Amino acid sequence: MIYTKKLLIAKILVSTGLCLFVLIPLILGFSSGHMAGYYGHLLALPILLWAIWDKKLHGTGRSVRLMAYLGLALTMGSYIAARSNLKLGEKSHESVHTNMILGMDSYVMFAGLVFILLVLGIFISIRRGSDA
Repeated sequence: MIYTKKLLIAKILVSTGLCLFVLIPLILGFSSGHMAGYYGHLLALPILLWAIWDKKLHGTGRSVRLMAYLGLALTMGSYIAARSNLKLGEKSHESVHTNMILGMDSYVMFAGLVFILLVLGIFISIRRGSDA
């Protein structure tokens, strides 16, 4: 497969992952505890997508990977915060953490999906010697 097609696939994967990350609170149940983080993510999303898709300034494999790394940092920060509440014995009063999918916290499941999409986007966007 030629690199331009791989890069397009990587852009789609990373963009989908970032959009899902912003939509997760709305999908699972929005609460007042998510307001500040949600607005920050909502405002950052157009900038992240611009860096991925704009061909004049960005849109390279390097910019796709950078945006995926930023998405991973956001996702892992949210995941660690959600899991640390459970590990420290604190009760989570937010509606997001009461929904269960296959016996697991639904937020953790969606964060895992976003993580996988972003990591796949990173690996696909790497140009190897055989790519023409």
